[in-house]
Amino acid sequence: MFKKLKVDAGQRRAWAADGGLNGSGAGHFLSRTWLATCVYRFGRYANEIDIKPLKVVCKVLYYPLFFITQGITGISVQAHCKIEPGLVLNGTGGLFILAETIGENFVVGSGVTVGNVRGSKNLPVIGSNVCIEPGAKILGEVTIGDNVLIRANSLVLTDIPENTMAVGNPARIKRKPDESES
Repeated sequence: MFKKLKVDAGQRRAWAADGGLNGSGAGHFLSRTWLATCVYRFGRYANEIDIKPLKVVCKVLYYPLFFITQGITGISVQAHCKIEPGLVLNGTGGLFILAETIGENFVVGSGVTVGNVRGSKNLPVIGSNVCIEPGAKILGEVTIGDNVLIRANSLVLTDIPENTMAVGNPARIKRKPDESES
Protein backbone atom coordinates (compact mmCIF):
# COMPACT_ATOMS: atom_id res chain seq x y z
CA MET A 1 0.00 0.00 0.00
CA PHE A 2 2.70 2.50 0.99
CA LYS A 3 4.87 1.74 -2.05
CA LYS A 4 1.94 2.47 -4.34
CA LEU A 5 1.09 5.65 -2.41
CA LYS A 6 4.71 6.77 -2.77
CA VAL A 7 4.51 6.31 -6.56
CA ASP A 8 1.12 8.09 -6.58
CA ALA A 9 2.70 10.99 -4.67
CA GLY A 10 5.61 11.17 -7.11
CA GLN A 11 3.28 11.22 -10.09
CA ARG A 12 1.19 13.87 -8.37
CA ARG A 13 4.29 16.04 -7.80
CA ALA A 14 5.27 15.63 -11.47
CA TRP A 15 1.83 16.78 -12.62
CA ALA A 16 1.95 19.71 -10.20
CA ALA A 17 5.36 20.76 -11.53
CA ASP A 18 3.96 20.76 -15.08
CA GLY A 19 1.02 22.90 -13.97
CA GLY A 20 -1.42 20.00 -14.37
CA LEU A 21 -2.84 20.16 -10.84
CA ASN A 22 -4.82 22.92 -9.20
CA GLY A 23 -3.03 24.67 -6.33
CA SER A 24 0.62 24.40 -5.38
CA GLY A 25 3.13 22.98 -2.92
CA ALA A 26 2.17 20.81 0.03
CA GLY A 27 -1.50 21.70 -0.51
CA HIS A 28 -1.68 18.86 -3.02
CA PHE A 29 -1.33 16.42 -0.14
CA LEU A 30 -4.02 18.11 1.95
CA SER A 31 -6.57 18.03 -0.85
CA ARG A 32 -9.77 16.04 -1.27
CA THR A 33 -8.30 14.18 -4.21
CA TRP A 34 -5.30 12.97 -2.18
CA LEU A 35 -7.63 11.87 0.63
CA ALA A 36 -9.68 9.84 -1.86
CA THR A 37 -6.48 8.30 -3.27
CA CYS A 38 -5.33 7.25 0.22
CA VAL A 39 -8.72 5.76 1.11
CA TYR A 40 -8.78 3.83 -2.19
CA ARG A 41 -5.29 2.40 -1.53
CA PHE A 42 -6.35 1.40 2.00
CA GLY A 43 -9.43 -0.35 0.57
CA ARG A 44 -7.28 -2.33 -1.89
CA TYR A 45 -4.93 -3.23 0.95
CA ALA A 46 -7.89 -4.46 3.02
CA ASN A 47 -9.04 -6.65 0.10
CA GLU A 48 -5.60 -8.19 -0.38
CA ILE A 49 -4.79 -9.13 3.24
CA ASP A 50 -4.48 -12.90 3.76
CA ILE A 51 -4.85 -12.91 7.57
CA LYS A 52 -8.62 -13.19 8.08
CA PRO A 53 -8.97 -11.33 11.45
CA LEU A 54 -6.82 -8.44 10.20
CA LYS A 55 -8.76 -8.38 6.92
CA VAL A 56 -12.06 -8.09 8.80
CA VAL A 57 -10.75 -5.25 10.99
CA CYS A 58 -9.40 -3.35 7.98
CA LYS A 59 -12.67 -3.74 6.07
CA VAL A 60 -14.68 -2.60 9.09
CA LEU A 61 -12.50 0.54 9.14
CA TYR A 62 -12.52 0.98 5.36
CA TYR A 63 -16.25 1.00 4.58
CA PRO A 64 -17.26 3.90 6.85
CA LEU A 65 -14.11 5.75 5.78
CA PHE A 66 -15.01 5.21 2.12
CA PHE A 67 -18.59 6.48 2.51
CA ILE A 68 -17.53 9.50 4.57
CA THR A 69 -14.81 10.36 2.05
CA GLN A 70 -17.23 9.91 -0.84
CA GLY A 71 -19.73 12.23 0.86
CA ILE A 72 -17.14 14.90 1.67
CA THR A 73 -15.19 14.82 -1.58
CA GLY A 74 -17.69 13.72 -4.21
CA ILE A 75 -15.08 11.18 -5.35
CA SER A 76 -15.80 7.46 -5.51
CA VAL A 77 -12.92 5.18 -6.48
CA GLN A 78 -14.17 1.65 -5.82
CA ALA A 79 -11.75 -0.73 -4.06
CA HIS A 80 -12.89 -3.50 -6.45
CA CYS A 81 -10.96 -1.72 -9.20
CA LYS A 82 -7.29 -2.73 -9.48
CA ILE A 83 -5.33 0.45 -10.22
CA GLU A 84 -1.56 0.24 -10.66
CA PRO A 85 0.76 2.87 -9.10
CA GLY A 86 0.77 6.41 -10.46
CA LEU A 87 -2.89 7.33 -9.82
CA VAL A 88 -3.55 11.08 -10.03
CA LEU A 89 -7.05 12.35 -9.26
CA ASN A 90 -7.37 15.99 -10.27
CA GLY A 91 -10.21 18.40 -9.78
CA THR A 92 -12.97 19.15 -7.39
CA GLY A 93 -15.15 16.05 -7.38
CA GLY A 94 -17.89 14.38 -9.34
CA LEU A 95 -15.55 11.45 -9.98
CA PHE A 96 -16.79 7.86 -10.16
CA ILE A 97 -14.33 5.11 -11.05
CA LEU A 98 -15.28 1.45 -11.26
CA ALA A 99 -13.20 -0.52 -13.76
CA GLU A 100 -11.82 -4.03 -13.88
CA THR A 101 -8.20 -2.90 -14.13
CA ILE A 102 -6.35 0.35 -14.74
CA GLY A 103 -2.67 0.51 -15.66
CA GLU A 104 0.14 2.71 -14.35
CA ASN A 105 0.14 6.51 -14.50
CA PHE A 106 -3.61 7.03 -14.70
CA VAL A 107 -4.61 10.71 -14.59
CA VAL A 108 -8.25 11.71 -14.35
CA GLY A 109 -10.06 15.06 -14.10
CA SER A 110 -13.28 16.28 -12.48
CA GLY A 111 -16.69 14.97 -13.47
CA VAL A 112 -15.37 11.75 -14.99
CA THR A 113 -17.37 8.52 -14.88
CA VAL A 114 -15.78 5.14 -15.56
CA GLY A 115 -18.21 2.25 -15.11
CA ASN A 116 -20.62 -0.21 -16.63
CA VAL A 117 -24.04 0.18 -18.16
CA ARG A 118 -27.16 -1.77 -17.31
CA GLY A 119 -27.06 -5.30 -18.62
CA SER A 120 -23.28 -5.25 -18.96
CA LYS A 121 -21.49 -7.94 -16.98
CA ASN A 122 -17.93 -6.67 -17.50
CA LEU A 123 -16.30 -3.40 -16.52
CA PRO A 124 -13.93 -1.22 -18.57
CA VAL A 125 -10.26 -2.21 -18.82
CA ILE A 126 -7.88 0.75 -19.06
CA GLY A 127 -4.20 0.57 -20.03
CA SER A 128 -1.15 2.46 -18.77
CA ASN A 129 -0.38 6.16 -19.31
CA VAL A 130 -4.01 7.13 -19.86
CA CYS A 131 -5.22 10.67 -19.24
CA ILE A 132 -8.95 11.37 -19.01
CA GLU A 133 -9.93 15.03 -19.18
CA PRO A 134 -12.83 16.56 -17.19
CA GLY A 135 -16.37 15.45 -17.93
CA ALA A 136 -15.48 12.38 -19.97
CA LYS A 137 -17.52 9.18 -19.61
CA ILE A 138 -16.25 5.64 -20.25
CA LEU A 139 -19.10 3.18 -20.10
CA GLY A 140 -19.58 -0.52 -20.72
CA GLU A 141 -17.34 -3.39 -21.73
CA VAL A 142 -14.64 -1.28 -23.38
CA THR A 143 -10.88 -1.59 -23.53
CA ILE A 144 -8.73 1.53 -23.54
CA GLY A 145 -5.18 0.93 -24.80
CA ASP A 146 -1.91 2.33 -23.47
CA ASN A 147 -0.89 5.97 -24.04
CA VAL A 148 -4.42 7.20 -24.72
CA LEU A 149 -5.80 10.69 -24.21
CA ILE A 150 -9.56 11.00 -23.74
CA ARG A 151 -10.57 14.60 -24.36
CA ALA A 152 -12.99 16.58 -22.22
CA ASN A 153 -16.68 15.61 -22.30
CA SER A 154 -16.09 12.63 -24.59
CA LEU A 155 -18.43 9.64 -24.37
CA VAL A 156 -16.51 6.40 -24.89
CA LEU A 157 -18.69 3.37 -25.68
CA THR A 158 -16.25 1.44 -27.91
CA ASP A 159 -12.66 0.21 -27.62
CA ILE A 160 -9.89 2.78 -28.07
CA PRO A 161 -6.58 1.49 -29.51
CA GLU A 162 -3.24 2.46 -27.99
CA ASN A 163 -1.41 5.69 -28.89
CA THR A 164 -4.56 7.52 -29.94
CA MET A 165 -7.05 9.98 -28.51
CA ALA A 166 -10.82 9.90 -28.21
CA VAL A 167 -12.80 13.05 -28.96
CA GLY A 168 -16.50 13.88 -28.97
CA ASN A 169 -19.88 12.42 -28.12
CA PRO A 170 -19.87 9.63 -29.16
CA ALA A 171 -16.08 9.44 -29.12
CA ARG A 172 -14.21 9.27 -32.40
CA ILE A 173 -10.66 7.95 -32.55
CA LYS A 174 -8.08 10.50 -33.68
CA ARG A 175 -4.33 10.50 -34.08
CA LYS A 176 -2.62 11.81 -30.97
CA PRO A 177 -0.67 15.04 -31.64
CA ASP A 178 3.11 14.77 -31.33
CA GLU A 179 4.84 16.74 -28.60
CA SER A 180 6.54 18.83 -31.33
CA GLU A 181 3.15 19.82 -32.81
CA SER A 182 1.78 21.37 -29.62
